[in-house]
Amino acid sequence: MMIKKYSLLLAALSLAACKQSKTEKSEDKPAETNAIAEVFADFETEPVIEASDEDAADDPAFWFNAKDAEKSLILGSNKKLGLEVYSMQGQRIAHYASGRINNIDVIQGFNWGDTVVDIVAGSNRSYGRIDVWAIDSSGTNFQLVSDTNMRSELEDVYGFCLYHDTLNKKVYAFINSKTGEVEQWEISAKDSSNQFSLGFKKMRLLNAGKQVEGMVVDPSSQKLYVGVEEEGILVFSAQAEDSLASTRIPLSGEDNPDLKFDIEGLAIHHSAAGKYLLASSQGNNRYAIFNLEEDAKYVKAFAVVDSVVDGCEETDGIDAISIKVGNKYPQGFMLIQDGYNFDNGEAKAQNFKLVDWQKVAEIL
Repeated sequence: MMIKKYSLLLAALSLAACKQSKTEKSEDKPAETNAIAEVFADFETEPVIEASDEDAADDPAFWFNAKDAEKSLILGSNKKLGLEVYSMQGQRIAHYASGRINNIDVIQGFNWGDTVVDIVAGSNRSYGRIDVWAIDSSGTNFQLVSDTNMRSELEDVYGFCLYHDTLNKKVYAFINSKTGEVEQWEISAKDSSNQFSLGFKKMRLLNAGKQVEGMVVDPSSQKLYVGVEEEGILVFSAQAEDSLASTRIPLSGEDNPDLKFDIEGLAIHHSAAGKYLLASSQGNNRYAIFNLEEDAKYVKAFAVVDSVVDGCEETDGIDAISIKVGNKYPQGFMLIQDGYNFDNGEAKAQNFKLVDWQKVAEIL
């Protein structure tokens, strides 16, 4: 949970005064088990549409343009406004004011009868529902295609992710609340017509016991990873007919001196070089790496620090792109929400940073 600390006085302070070194140790902090690596962001998006002292940006996602990788899109949730869309150079090119969209996710290759479409979906806190947009092949048109009468049974919707079960040709959405409950919904065509219209069917209810937000599914293992903000990362089966039981990943919370609550955004980078779960350690501005090919063994943590582009602090959502995106990103990249965005020492509205995955691979 992002607790906003901005004030007019803070906005006037210098960038150096606002940002503590990621390697500096405080007196009450336990000794770290690993040296904390530092990387630089490659570029950043424009600030979200909001005042500089508002907690608005939350969760990034990515849409890949198979025809022209340079025209792929960075998507970001604005939890005061809706969905924002950016170019691969970071310029905002569209926004959709649909409500308080908190977390988002993308699936490419959603089967709709004889048609295949790409979708972006998210948790809408304004209406307690799931919103789904169809993305056209050029990435220039986003059409809201979900049933706007849909309502979650949760007290307040919060975190969100999608699961594409390609084996059974089904798509599921997981949506959670601050109470720790997680609903699983199947998303399917609402009728047999050619009109884009999606409906929802609730499949089951999971419970993490405490406040949660960040989630991600590993389709290859059919596992759902849920970040319990003040506990660590829980693992559930993502299959709707399976057990409701969960297990906890060791060293995924404050049992790991490299991390500090809250545990926020989760993402998976999966390539021939390995499969890694990443988690935002919001309390100390770090990103933890777990090796999913070794029973989610903790590897190390790293920080994104100031360079030409400012670093990342108090991150909520993250995303990891595992495919080649043009010649510039042969191994993909990470997208990271920045809770404190500065431009030449001046506080700006929050935004999203991109980090070339090759930088992360080097520290692995």
